[in-house]
Amino acid sequence: MSYQTRVRANYMNKTAKLAFFKARKRTGDTTRLAEETGYSVSHISNMTSGTRRVTNPVANAMYMLTRRRTKNSDLA
Repeated sequence: MSYQTRVRANYMNKTAKLAFFKARKRTGDTTRLAEETGYSVSHISNMTSGTRRVTNPVANAMYMLTRRRTKNSDLA
């Protein structure tokens, strides 16, 4: 992880990282997050839907997974 990415990620809170992830989410991202963080797929799904609170490691993994992607609305 580069210095600029680390700094940019530190400015965003967990809610902003979740919104960033939701705007750029693709098929298979929930499974990949579950493998990286050690949580189950259903727990990650509950975090992204708002049923459960997003933890810092999951928020950082969400941001790192989608940081170079364009928004889904820009693709359409």
